[in-house]
Amino acid sequence: MLVTVTLNAAVDKTYLLPRFQLGEVHRARTVQTQAGGKGINVARVAKRLGMEQVIATGFVAGANGRYIRQGCELEGIQPDFMETPGESRTCLAFVDEASGSVTEVLEQGAVVSEEAFEQLKPKLERLARSASCVVLSGSLPGGLPSDTYRTLIQLVRDAGSLPVLDTSGEGLRIGLEGRPYAIKPNREEAEVLLGYRLESDLEKRQAVIDLISMGAEHVLLSLGQEGAWFGSAKEIWSYEAVRLPQAIHTVGCGDSLLAGMVTGRLQGMAWNDAVRLGMACGASNACSIGAGQVELEVVERLRQQVKGTRISHEESCADERGE
Repeated sequence: MLVTVTLNAAVDKTYLLPRFQLGEVHRARTVQTQAGGKGINVARVAKRLGMEQVIATGFVAGANGRYIRQGCELEGIQPDFMETPGESRTCLAFVDEASGSVTEVLEQGAVVSEEAFEQLKPKLERLARSASCVVLSGSLPGGLPSDTYRTLIQLVRDAGSLPVLDTSGEGLRIGLEGRPYAIKPNREEAEVLLGYRLESDLEKRQAVIDLISMGAEHVLLSLGQEGAWFGSAKEIWSYEAVRLPQAIHTVGCGDSLLAGMVTGRLQGMAWNDAVRLGMACGASNACSIGAGQVELEVVERLRQQVKGTRISHEESCADERGE
């Protein structure tokens, strides 16, 4: 069983526009509305990849919260959220077909009280006791302290499950103190945390090593069109990005990447194969409208194109290929 935690769930709306111009009236060619938030995106992809039981928990509020619950149910994801006062946020993405750019507008969402957070803990502990893995994803809602993810990671570990963390800023820095099983920062998140740029391969390799030293057992560093790096204390791999004729929508690609890797591991794959599955899921999402949208036939085709190179923990690079 896989459990995903989305503390700041959302209703995601994606508008496909012939072009996006500030100050002008636009008529959307396509609008897609779905339950969203990073953890829910992970749950959606894991379900499509064949995970039999996927449970989404966290906080929802108001009419948007009811929509999020219903959206999860329609996609075969079991919703088990805590209800809080207020209104869950709406997040908007405007996709410019002409340039390929994406403009996002993200609401802050409902404030979560300390009392509500204390009520979430026993629910998550119960779920974690039956889960193989718990993925904690996304921004922290107002009202919760910056050490929230560290607290939840420790709770998940104590319950006997594997905690995976995907967040940024102080939530990530302090969350690493809980020693998550895996993390998935992108370039910007890693650079902010580490304090140096990730331009050369040596810097990217060092970033993986440094993030492991900060508390992560496994690191999946996503770099967009430059591919991804994966590492643990035992191995480091560099992966080339899948070449696509046109990327339509990049929002949710990181969530899809993480979902593919986690699902692959839960299905018994070696780390290298699981990351390759994740890379294919991220690329499939880029070809679709909406976050966490993958097509199984596309994923399987793209997975054959993913190339990984095993890298030494030292400065020299090995030539071992994982194709």
